[in-house]
Amino acid sequence: MTIVSTNQLVVRRSSIPILAATDLEIAAGERIGIGGGNGTGKTTLLRVLAGLEPAPPEMVTFDCAAADITLVHQHPWLFHGGVLGNIEYGLAARRINRSTRRQIAGEWLERLGISQLAGRQVEDLSGGERRRVALARALAIEPKLLLLDEPLAEIDDAGIAMIREVLEQLENTTVVITSPVDLPDGFVERTIWLATPQTIPTVN
Repeated sequence: MTIVSTNQLVVRRSSIPILAATDLEIAAGERIGIGGGNGTGKTTLLRVLAGLEPAPPEMVTFDCAAADITLVHQHPWLFHGGVLGNIEYGLAARRINRSTRRQIAGEWLERLGISQLAGRQVEDLSGGERRRVALARALAIEPKLLLLDEPLAEIDDAGIAMIREVLEQLENTTVVITSPVDLPDGFVERTIWLATPQTIPTVN
């Protein structure tokens, strides 16, 4: 079953094409990599899939609700305050009771190897720690479509191995932007390569 597909998708900024992702098809349960050089629109594609970048509805088709899609940005933004409060945020929005929220948050901290951060303030975290907390927050709400923009940056080898193990155990669809430098073999099942949208006409 296809969870998301595009049909002649082109995104323009000030009439200039910044993304040409024509005829992509991603099946439910797949773990997909998005590759391409600078200027190919990798982050723009994730923003379209997350509903943050407008695109004509006939160009993108989803088989899941917007609430089932979560994007972890390349430079993840966390709320001021504690780590647990950040991870519990999406659960609270879904009216999950406090004790259950705390249990789920603790489980994801453990699975991602960062249980020691439970009592920390986000302002005191390193870049790699912030990325893993943001990933835990995303995974806590069990999205059907998980979008990750370079999630392995600033993560050590042990952390990368742990994230890979977690993603392999998920039953959802995961789309990952990364580069060959930090993408271990087998981290994704296949990679979709985007080309520079220079062949798409500029709109005058």
